[in-house]
Amino acid sequence: MIFKLWSGCAVLGLLCCARSLFGQDLLMTALSKELDREYRQLKAADERLYYMSYRVDDITTYNIRTSFGAVTGIDSSRYRVFSPSIRLGSYQMDNTHNAGFGQYPASIPAVDDEDIITLAVWKSTDNAYKNAVQAYEQVLTNKKVKVAEEDTAADFSAAPKVVYHDPPLQYASLRPDITTLTRNLVAYSGLLKSNPDLLTGIATVEFKIVRKYFVDTDGSAITENSTSTWQSVYGQTKASDGMELPLFRMYYAYEPGALPGKDSVLEDIKAMSVKLTELKTAPVADPFVGPAILSGRASGVFFHEIFGHRLEGKRMKSDFDGHTFKNRIGSAVLPTFLSIALDPTIKKLGATEVDGFYRYDDEGVPAQKVNVVENGILRSFLMTRTPINGSSGSNGHARTAPGGIPESRQSNLVVKASESKTAAELKDLLRNEAKKQGHEYGYYFEDVQGGFTSIGRTTPNAFNVMPIEVYKIFVDGRPNQVVRGVDLIGTPLSMFRRIIAADDRVETFNGMCGSASGWVPVSASSPAIFVDLIETQKKSKSNERLPVLPRPDQDKEAH
Repeated sequence: MIFKLWSGCAVLGLLCCARSLFGQDLLMTALSKELDREYRQLKAADERLYYMSYRVDDITTYNIRTSFGAVTGIDSSRYRVFSPSIRLGSYQMDNTHNAGFGQYPASIPAVDDEDIITLAVWKSTDNAYKNAVQAYEQVLTNKKVKVAEEDTAADFSAAPKVVYHDPPLQYASLRPDITTLTRNLVAYSGLLKSNPDLLTGIATVEFKIVRKYFVDTDGSAITENSTSTWQSVYGQTKASDGMELPLFRMYYAYEPGALPGKDSVLEDIKAMSVKLTELKTAPVADPFVGPAILSGRASGVFFHEIFGHRLEGKRMKSDFDGHTFKNRIGSAVLPTFLSIALDPTIKKLGATEVDGFYRYDDEGVPAQKVNVVENGILRSFLMTRTPINGSSGSNGHARTAPGGIPESRQSNLVVKASESKTAAELKDLLRNEAKKQGHEYGYYFEDVQGGFTSIGRTTPNAFNVMPIEVYKIFVDGRPNQVVRGVDLIGTPLSMFRRIIAADDRVETFNGMCGSASGWVPVSASSPAIFVDLIETQKKSKSNERLPVLPRPDQDKEAH
């Protein structure tokens, strides 16, 4: 599941960054010493223990929120999330085997005091060990009473020892210019207030500073720094039939200073405000089966949802997963002119900063570019240190939200087309195909809010991409018409066969994916694609009426 991130986070603690280093090196020392102590003692007491790791996410956030030109919140927080991993058994079979993980995440104090830190680490490790023992006993029982599993690969694999340390963070120099950011946000949301059709006009910024720690009993020790900035502008109106109509403008950068200039953002907001007014009275689209063009951003989400999730290798350990591509390495899965890579090593694609960058994954493995599809042929899966039949060894795609269990996850998805057409040529293809199929129009999906997909066996394998800006492109050349209430739906294997052509310009969707192990930053970059047959359904809507009273600032009787 991938979505735009536009809301601020809750206050999680006090920001205490007076000292620039703030115990950063002390934390790594404490983690390393405590891991060594606890592993030796637990190993002596339980010879089934064969691997342990500690992971800490040290997170600082700054949040500013405004609504219709007024500041609604400014806050900052600092907190640490500790995630121990304990494995009992052997590489072939351990306590993680299709069951709960031997992990017991907890918060640890953001203080420069080794005794306090190690006490928190000790307590969480003890809980994790007890959890691992119970899980391992359940695994052994299940082996005796359940049928043989489809995937017989080992539960874990070795990885090279890695030692890497980013320099300590200098928090004082990273602190954003709160005054300027606030002033800009007030102007952005204030501009939305001038539109009487809007019920919501919000502008926010979240700046996050993260220092990640990883140590394990194989000798790896990693500290990695990262920063990210999300600026969002969100407007919403409501049609007379109750349908809520949102539009977003999202801006991603590693640091606040790299965000687009104020004048550029204001122009974007003016255009968005006009579009919201158009949507309020736009016709509701009927269910449709016919040709469509997906913009680069829309097709990026399309490939993330219906293709990328089916390449996440660790899912295939489960007998409940659909295993769409598990036995298709070397087979054609897409048109020959398309190739797809997942590349967490890039920070930019062209001039656009991308959100899925990292140096090391959450199992301590270096990030790697993975060419999953080459000229339509499936070549690889996204792998963690958990092997699957036919694929073993991590390629650096074990990821999780703080406190979660690392799973195979996407990073920066990049779609490339070896053959391309211009945007105008794609529209000609659309009109010709619509005419051939007996339609007055085809659809153009300009922008999307996000999407989701199901990949298990107990429910139909389907997807839903949620457009927020959709146009009819008429066969007879009439001006394009904006419509509302459209969801793009379908089943994956049939949709892959319907991709006919791509254009020559790549666009990027930066967002957050909330799949198996929680919310992680990702991006999806793709050219626009022409699909000769898609299916849409009507979007769900609220039955609540428009506000009975006018907005106070628009109430002429009150003045």
